[in-house]
Amino acid sequence: MIESLTLRGFKSYRGQQTIRFTKGVNKISGRNASGKTTILEAVLFGLFGEVPGVEKRDLLPVNGGDLFVELVFRTPKGVKVTIHREATLTKKGTDEAFKAKEFIMQVEGEKTPITRERDAQDRLRELLGISSGTFFNVVYARQKEFVDILNPEKGRMNAILGLTAPSEIREQLKDVKAQLRRRGDIDNRPAFEERIRNAEQTLADGGSQLAEITARKTALVTELGAKRFEYQNAKDAVERVEGYETNFRELDAIRQEYEKNRSLREAKEQELEGVASEMGESPDTCLRDLENRANTAKATEDRLRQLGDAEVEQRRRAAAATVDRLTHQIREHRELFDKGLTVCPKCGQPIDPAAMEKDLTQWTTELEIAKRQQASAIAEIQELRTQAKNATDRRLEAEKALDRFLNLRARLDEGKRTMQRLDDSGAKLAERLEVGTEGLTELVEKEFGPVKGIEEARRRVDERLRALRAVEREALAAVREREARFQEADASEKRLKAQLAGVEQTLNDSRRSLARVEEYEAKIHALDGVVERYSAYERDLRDNTLRLLEYTTFEYFRRLTDQQLYSACRIDRERYTLEVHPKGSPRPLPAWRAGGGHQSLFALAERLALLRVRNFPHLLILDEPTDAVDSENVPHLLEYIARGSREIGQVLLVTHHGQGEEEGVNLIRVAKVGGESKVTQELATD
Repeated sequence: MIESLTLRGFKSYRGQQTIRFTKGVNKISGRNASGKTTILEAVLFGLFGEVPGVEKRDLLPVNGGDLFVELVFRTPKGVKVTIHREATLTKKGTDEAFKAKEFIMQVEGEKTPITRERDAQDRLRELLGISSGTFFNVVYARQKEFVDILNPEKGRMNAILGLTAPSEIREQLKDVKAQLRRRGDIDNRPAFEERIRNAEQTLADGGSQLAEITARKTALVTELGAKRFEYQNAKDAVERVEGYETNFRELDAIRQEYEKNRSLREAKEQELEGVASEMGESPDTCLRDLENRANTAKATEDRLRQLGDAEVEQRRRAAAATVDRLTHQIREHRELFDKGLTVCPKCGQPIDPAAMEKDLTQWTTELEIAKRQQASAIAEIQELRTQAKNATDRRLEAEKALDRFLNLRARLDEGKRTMQRLDDSGAKLAERLEVGTEGLTELVEKEFGPVKGIEEARRRVDERLRALRAVEREALAAVREREARFQEADASEKRLKAQLAGVEQTLNDSRRSLARVEEYEAKIHALDGVVERYSAYERDLRDNTLRLLEYTTFEYFRRLTDQQLYSACRIDRERYTLEVHPKGSPRPLPAWRAGGGHQSLFALAERLALLRVRNFPHLLILDEPTDAVDSENVPHLLEYIARGSREIGQVLLVTHHGQGEEEGVNLIRVAKVGGESKVTQELATD
């Protein structure tokens, strides 16, 4: 039961207002466009967060502002529930969009409130026992749709009666069947069977080909063994004859070494002849002369250096000392004389100018003599040094000539020793060459018969080697040809085996696929049985539900009026149209064609019956049900609704201003003042 509704900023209700509801009939009346239906929309929005057929953004006032709705109600079991909603409009590009700001659902006895819309709707369904779809279609009757239930749209009636679930399950079973066909690949059964036949035939043909290739490989293995034996014999023969060729190469190497030794001896002999010619006919005499020249030049050099360093150097030093002494002595006394001093400033003795002038003249003469002596000694030293240098050059030249002569003699001695070594090695090489030639000739004669010399032996070996190598090449070619054929046969066998493995895999896969098809065919067959049984259940459920609805509708009709003009009600099983049987008439009559106020009465009776059948005889919301009734029958309909409230816990009824107030229990009047809807309430008395 709805207990109270508080709203603000909801369409034309700008200011906050609270509306209280009671058990029985709650009549909401007022002029057109005063905001009566808005109260019902606020109740729906409070419960489910939406209003059928209305955009959410249109629920907010035109002049702007936030939306506030708080709904308090009790569940069929008496649990109190409070739902609080707030929303606003936000810019989304150039348009405005609805945006929820706050949502709280508080259930009595539960500590934690629900704040998520999805969780709240699941909990609300548990508390009410019906879904939002059933509520919108059964509990709530929109304006001008009150009598539509007599001739309803089939899909909507299925939803009202709760028959969509079986239908949906049946469709789901069909979907499951389609999925089973897809998963089981049922449509490809002929293809799988064809693949199996083709694979089996391919494996049979491939087995024959494989046997043929195996036989060919076996024959090639035998041929290859024989050809490899022939090739090995030819190779051994070539290697044996190549041994002679190796001996010839070794003999050629000895001959080349012998020729090289002979060439070296001849070159060394010519070299020694040049050295002996350069040393002359009397080497010993030439050596003594060179030694005497070197010794004489050395003695002259030593004597001249000793003379220059001793006697002449002593004279030069003595003369240099005299020059220094006289030069200093003359400079000091000249200074005293030029100054005209009479007493010596150093020793204090008197100075005689005449005597000093005489001394200076004498000292000057002595200085000139000493300088000439010094110059003479220096010149003599330079001359001695020049002579000593010349003596040194002569000594060096003599020593150089001596060294060159000694080198020539050493070369001559070493050359003689080298000649001896070359003679010794040449003799050994000549002996080896002779022995090797004789031995190789004998070997060739044993193999190929008598030969005239080593050259003929070489020619015979070369001819035999060419012939054997040709045989070896032919044998090798035969081996390789068989190997290539064997490899080709082996590759063909591997390819065929791989192909057959793929075919066998395809066969196994196809057999598994076919087994899967058969498995899913069995599942589909079992599912067909389930679908058939469920279809029967669906038919029985629809028929039983409609029978109950027919019976309950007629019972409600009889309770609502004392005009018992009809004998029974029936609902068409295909169209869900309510039909009534007038007493004395052979044919049923559609209820929507019943005269007087019976049409609206049957509509009310069927809606009350639906609430009972759906096990929710607690609330009925009617929006202007009188719009579908002529003015003469409006009072009768309102009277029927008042009677129906005895069967329903609470009725929210919207009527035009002034209609049905005499039947009111809780009167809710709505008026528009200054473009804003205002509500006044009072409890009416009978």
